[in-house]
Amino acid sequence: MFKDLQNPFEILGMEATFDVDQTALDAAYFARQSLAHPDRFIHHSEPERQAATAQASSLNSAYETLKNPTLRAKALLTLKGIEIQGEEGKSVQDPQVLEEMMDLQEAVFEAHSPQDVSRIENQIQDRYLQVILSFGQALQKNLNRELPGLFLRLTYLSKLKEDLKVRQTQASLKML
Repeated sequence: MFKDLQNPFEILGMEATFDVDQTALDAAYFARQSLAHPDRFIHHSEPERQAATAQASSLNSAYETLKNPTLRAKALLTLKGIEIQGEEGKSVQDPQVLEEMMDLQEAVFEAHSPQDVSRIENQIQDRYLQVILSFGQALQKNLNRELPGLFLRLTYLSKLKEDLKVRQTQASLKML
């Protein structure tokens, strides 16, 4: 997952924690990116330009990972050596998670009016924020057994949020 055996936290010089300060993340990214940007190396040798491009790419990837709670959670699980259920073709074994997510998916699918979509959006956002909080607390307390299930919920809720955006667009178009 990590290029050159570095992790996104190391690449950006950040502490490996789930609760990332967005302002500090932005500052770390922009400071490093300003030094490594390929445009600064236009008059250098080809190997130096390639190295700058590779470094800029690593910085971009690390930044995208750390600013997204789901990707950040996955990075932290990888660093802890915790296997993630449902990854790479493995089936999800937690019936409670599956039932919860299937119910929400059905609600998203059945939402037709903007009011329905808004109600479901609030419900999903509330659960998403609860899971983010729970994941951060479990990570802080080293409750490693809870982390994969929380990560799975976080992944599903992120996907549902994306699906809901599509549904909102569809509902808005029907109103026209």
